[in-house]
Amino acid sequence: MKQVSVNQLPSSYAERLLGALRLFAEHSDVLTIKEVGEKLGLPPSSAHRVLEPLVELGLVERAPQRRYRIGTEFFRIAMRVQDRFEIVSLARPLVEEAAERTGETCLLALLAPSRRRIVLAYKADTKLPLRFKFDLLENITPAWGSLGRAIMAWLSPTDLARIIEEAGPSPVTGQMLPSLDQLQKEFVEIRRRGVASSKGQRGASDAYGISAPFFDANGQVRGAIGVVAPEFRVGQDAAANTAQVVKRQAAELSRLCGHRVNETRTG
Repeated sequence: MKQVSVNQLPSSYAERLLGALRLFAEHSDVLTIKEVGEKLGLPPSSAHRVLEPLVELGLVERAPQRRYRIGTEFFRIAMRVQDRFEIVSLARPLVEEAAERTGETCLLALLAPSRRRIVLAYKADTKLPLRFKFDLLENITPAWGSLGRAIMAWLSPTDLARIIEEAGPSPVTGQMLPSLDQLQKEFVEIRRRGVASSKGQRGASDAYGISAPFFDANGQVRGAIGVVAPEFRVGQDAAANTAQVVKRQAAELSRLCGHRVNETRTG
């Protein structure tokens, strides 16, 4: 198959579409129409015409301030092709074991390349009749819920500021995020404890989550493993046990990803 570089001028419409997709796949941030056009050698009007069908298909999505980023469908296809990433293959038995040990639903969240979004990549459901529904492979903000907060605690102030800017209100309560200064105090506690907890922020008003982050060989946070259950099933003992389980599973996933203890860093 002929390869099209974003540094070359794409001639056909198909090459322009492929060039745009490769541009978003290889770029670490959101892009404006002007930036897309410059990198593809197209005027803004032509770049806009290239992006519109990609937006309609969910391969690219609109971001605030008239910018664009990788879309949910792009992630879904990439994860299917790559067996939901190598990390998911490594994490699958750990997530299933956590669900078995806690008796509750366990989820794996991955940090997107933009470092502003997360993807719920895998889950193991509880066997109990009352459970929450989670839509996998969606590109969502990490601002709400324990999975996202566990990840955010290890991001740079620049990434955090952008997440806050794009977050929007809680899907459950409608409340806006606290200030960055207030969140930083929460993140200090999350780093100290090794886990984040939340109640009623994203999925349902009575959803209680406990999550722990995992890291790659470079010490960068890559995602989190978390357990979510109805609040009435999470007493003090259950919460303490769940925290230990997700910390242990996240630490093992970090080890499998090549991470060494004491080499974790924020940013």
